[in-house]
Amino acid sequence: MRGLPASCYLDAARAPLEYSAIFAPSWQFVCHASDLPASGTAVRFDCGGRSAVVLRTKAGGLHAFRNACRHRGARLVEGDANTGLAFCIDGRLRCPYHGWTYEESGALAGIPAGQQFDAFDAAAHSLHPLHVAQWRGLVFVAFETPRLAVEQVLDSVAGAWPDLASMRRVIEPRSTPCAADWKLACEHTLDTAHFDIARPVPKPRLFGPPVFEQGGSEALRATADVATGAVGDTWSSRMYRQLLAGKQPASAHAEYVYLWPNLLLQLAPDGLSILQVLPGATGHSTFRELRYATPDSSREMRLLRYTHQRVRRQALAVDTRILARVQQGLAGLDAAETGPIATGEAGLRWFADCCRAHLSAPAKKPGKLTLRGGRRRKTSPPVAAAH
Repeated sequence: MRGLPASCYLDAARAPLEYSAIFAPSWQFVCHASDLPASGTAVRFDCGGRSAVVLRTKAGGLHAFRNACRHRGARLVEGDANTGLAFCIDGRLRCPYHGWTYEESGALAGIPAGQQFDAFDAAAHSLHPLHVAQWRGLVFVAFETPRLAVEQVLDSVAGAWPDLASMRRVIEPRSTPCAADWKLACEHTLDTAHFDIARPVPKPRLFGPPVFEQGGSEALRATADVATGAVGDTWSSRMYRQLLAGKQPASAHAEYVYLWPNLLLQLAPDGLSILQVLPGATGHSTFRELRYATPDSSREMRLLRYTHQRVRRQALAVDTRILARVQQGLAGLDAAETGPIATGEAGLRWFADCCRAHLSAPAKKPGKLTLRGGRRRKTSPPVAAAH
């Protein structure tokens, strides 16, 4: 099997197609439910040139909208620079540009006095709703009609995972720029052959190469055992293994789920690690990293989490350098040139197949989604379940 041609990582004209065919109808991780603890709390999420806002309602549910005022398009919510979190007074969204105000249902609530319009229909200027769903405490949004409900996708590969709702954020979200195309960055998270080879600096790790299994058209699953001493071993990785041996059985391992197109979830003995690749301009992307864990303030667990995050930070620094080197090298190849994918690289083969399938499929006309009476209603075509 051959990989994607070099032009897929270099051609700027492909970006709009990828945004509409791949990212718009896909489930994108936004935050954990605990990040939106009370009515009026909200979070901004940006992906593929689009912005969403997810709002906790008075009834405890979640509503999601395009993060754009229906007047002149100003972004409604900025939120914290790192987390995107914000608080909306009285659960209302207020435009900072001209003061238009929206209810938690998205309905236009008010316009400042003095702004008059001819034949104005307030009902036609509600916020554009988006698809929002939760899976075991994780919050996802889709900008257009998803192909499947998020429960269908994740239950098929992670049905045995515990409920993650009791977890809480243990690090501030980190965004790391990467001078490589988003597809290249995603493939790197699925590539296992580079673990003991990549130079100039070997990548430290806590677990061995994950063994990916075919999970379906939208997700993969994998497992990995705790790594033994190897090239690239560091003090942090050795300390993590030592601490884990005293707290967990020797057979402790990590479980992975890769959610198409750009999300890797790792469930380890010390918590859940999330790595999301956000597309940027051609040849550029961003790694978004978050970690959640069940509350445990014991010294051993705090050390486990500290050393785990230290290794992940070191490994990501190595990854970004390698990926920049690959992106630069691709520029020297012919546009149609491809390389072979090894038979044992199930993850890479799956990713290449998914890219070809989604980019060759005819464009799907998005269904219209409306919010009435605080509840989500769907119109043709059918919309994946949302909560």
